[in-house]
Amino acid sequence: MTLRYALITGASSGIGTAAALALAADGNAVWLTYTGGEAAALEAAEACRAAGAPDARVSRLDLRDPASIDALIAEVDAAWGKLHVLVNNGGVCPYRSFDDITIDEWDAVMETNGRGTFLLTRAALPLLRAAAGTPEAPVDRSVVNLSSIAGQQGALKTGMHYAASKGAILALTRSFARNLAGEGIRVNAVTPGPVLSAITDHLQGPARDALTSSIPLGEFGKPADVAWIIAALASPKAAFTTGATYDVNGGVRID
Repeated sequence: MTLRYALITGASSGIGTAAALALAADGNAVWLTYTGGEAAALEAAEACRAAGAPDARVSRLDLRDPASIDALIAEVDAAWGKLHVLVNNGGVCPYRSFDDITIDEWDAVMETNGRGTFLLTRAALPLLRAAAGTPEAPVDRSVVNLSSIAGQQGALKTGMHYAASKGAILALTRSFARNLAGEGIRVNAVTPGPVLSAITDHLQGPARDALTSSIPLGEFGKPADVAWIIAALASPKAAFTTGATYDVNGGVRID
């Protein structure tokens, strides 16, 4: 079996760590990025090795900084020379009333979540292309973008800038999927609803109770509930799936 290489951003906690573990359990080598908290990223990498990853590495990444993105890709290129999987999970989620969002905060959220997803995907394309295989024996390659239910139905609990950035990720997913399908590079999105994480930890008391009661399945999701879908979309078993959006929201949004 050919060794597959996966890069996961924002992988020092929450959904990112769970996704890295799921990919590791499938036998992928994994590269985890973090913004703060190197110790947590190193701990997650060690857990990935224990889960089955033949290689697990970490790097700091600032999605707002194009130079940081380029440096990460150069590092991955020097070590692996190719990528089969890119998981765009890194991002920020300030809770702010639209009346209180400053221009600087708006730009910071859009640059991290929206522009960062665009720039990193574009920068990673040479590595994804390097893993293409041959016309006789093509190799599956996959990009999985983490959006949010907020990007589908608008901001309720989160900030409008967060919802706008996650909506942009859905548009980027469809655009990259259309442009890269001819090369055999698949691009899909996952849209979590309320999930246990550092982002939702601050919601306590009546606000948390109200959000929980709005979930038809009656509880917050767990990072692993999202991670298995990420791993499935990253797998060659999903070779006929691109441009799709997968909801993981406990029934909050049912079309």
